[in-house]
Amino acid sequence: MKQIKLNLKDEVYETLQRDYKNFVRLSTKIDSGFVSPTFDGFLLAKVSENPHFLTEEGVQHLMLSGQYAWAKRALDKDFPDVVETLVTQASNYGFYIAVRHDWSTDDLVAASKAWATSIVKQSKGDETQIDVLAVQIKNSATNINVVQEKLKTPASQLAHALVQELRETHVAIEHASGLVAREKLGALRSLLRLGRAYGNVSEKAEQEMIERLKAQKPWLFEEGPKGFWGHVAAWWRGV
Repeated sequence: MKQIKLNLKDEVYETLQRDYKNFVRLSTKIDSGFVSPTFDGFLLAKVSENPHFLTEEGVQHLMLSGQYAWAKRALDKDFPDVVETLVTQASNYGFYIAVRHDWSTDDLVAASKAWATSIVKQSKGDETQIDVLAVQIKNSATNINVVQEKLKTPASQLAHALVQELRETHVAIEHASGLVAREKLGALRSLLRLGRAYGNVSEKAEQEMIERLKAQKPWLFEEGPKGFWGHVAAWWRGV
């Protein structure tokens, strides 16, 4: 290895030492984990007019710690479920990623992939991590109905009230006749539509309830009475 020996005046040497100490002090203040170069490395950078006083140890520390390394580990095998873990922990404090109640699995997968792509591209990250991030988002997402129930929102309270009203109306139809039964059927259809809108009544449940009523009281679903005898029959059922 070649060596260069320098003979410096005391004031020049003291100035270099002061610059070195200031550099270390400021760098450590910015990053408490900063690995300082040796004074020789600092001096070599000065002589070569290199403004970056990073040694091999400093570069290695930079790659293994700090924001870059945390993000890399977070999306790599060292810590693969960081988003899922973060959101799971957040739910203990009332934070959620909520999704629409009417989304299918395919809808959720597509939305997760689109969001992950946007995050990685906007942050100029490694695009090979998009699928990993998308899976974490999907796994940590929660149906909006579940969130509303946990947070006891006005929407969840209304949904419970709708379900109770729906049950009572269905029972009332089974015990009613004539015009009263038809009025209750209209109310039941309205409650079913609201239940579908809030996501607490599925399409299958709605169809099963209507089919059951059709089997029990088919006349409710017939058109209005026609002719004299039709009106007589309708009057008789209403008695």
